[in-house]
Amino acid sequence: MRYPIFSVAALLLLTLLQSVDALAVPAFARQEGVKCAACHSAWPQLNARGRSFKENGYRFKEDAAEKRELSDLMEDGIPIGVLLVGRPYDKKKDKDDKNRAFHEFELFAGGALNDGWSGLAEIEAEDETDFSPEIALGVVAYRFNQALNVAFAWSDYFWSDGYGLLGDGFRMTRGHVKTIDTAFGGADGGAGLRGTRQSTSIYGRPVDQLFYSVGYSGVAKDAEGESPRSVHARVAADLTRDFMVGGFVVNGKNDGTSQSFTRAGIDFQADIAGARLQGLYTQATDDVAGGSGDVTNNAFTFQAMYFGNDKSGPGWVPVVRYDSYETNDGSDSYSELTLNLTRYFAENVKGYIEYWKQLDTPAGVDQGDRLTAQLAIGF
Repeated sequence: MRYPIFSVAALLLLTLLQSVDALAVPAFARQEGVKCAACHSAWPQLNARGRSFKENGYRFKEDAAEKRELSDLMEDGIPIGVLLVGRPYDKKKDKDDKNRAFHEFELFAGGALNDGWSGLAEIEAEDETDFSPEIALGVVAYRFNQALNVAFAWSDYFWSDGYGLLGDGFRMTRGHVKTIDTAFGGADGGAGLRGTRQSTSIYGRPVDQLFYSVGYSGVAKDAEGESPRSVHARVAADLTRDFMVGGFVVNGKNDGTSQSFTRAGIDFQADIAGARLQGLYTQATDDVAGGSGDVTNNAFTFQAMYFGNDKSGPGWVPVVRYDSYETNDGSDSYSELTLNLTRYFAENVKGYIEYWKQLDTPAGVDQGDRLTAQLAIGF
């Protein structure tokens, strides 16, 4: 075998973790007195009830009309959650293997503050940045009703979206979904759709089957949001209870480089007999710095997972993803395959083994691969 030491270590890790008890309850589940499976098909992927909870300012739809006070939020203790991530094995092609036993720490707090206001904040520290803490997400929102919420956020474009492919927070794998991770021509602060930025938006459901969001924002990574020139819009329609189709558009300008950019895409999500299928196609156009024209690049992602039909939560969850994307005005093409096998030892404890490989790269670019073992525990 190519990784004999890793294979033995992985088997020992999985055997030991079989004894982990489901005692640690994440913050939202603890606050509402429900199991994680009430909102998650497989953490962090949301089901329909979980999307409704998120969209209604961390309130279940049936409870949205109830009178809330700050004291209700604090009743069961300060609503703080912690996520700990270990990566005891990480091996890239032609690189030394790494024991990143403690890889990431995330601290988050949030919930419905009263009848209208809600908030969410996340601070994270990772080994790549020598565990220097940074604000990964900050949102303050006001809910007028199901059809109209107003949010003020340091987040990605589509933070309010509860479907499982446009938002990086729903990632099931180590590797990021390329359609939202790729910077394309780089005009938007050198970041993809998941890039964090200052954003003001409205969102909601005018009818149960239709979600929308509209907003404006600054360039990615600009913490002060200077000269915001980007507008974005998203719609997602539930054609049936288990099938969604949607689309989005982003149009903006980076005043720092005088480059304009657009991002437009369509996506779908389908739940079929315990499986979830997701697809996203994106076309991106960027002005070239210096005003010498523009470049257009495309990206496509298809992801499939199986989490079963156990209402108490998933057990083993296999995930397969194919990513294809372009750079350099479409002249350079990449394709990648991700194979992931996740084991949920408890609702909020999971470990996985993941293999990632580049299938196609431009001439002169070596094809990479990577094998990773990871464990995540949420409190």
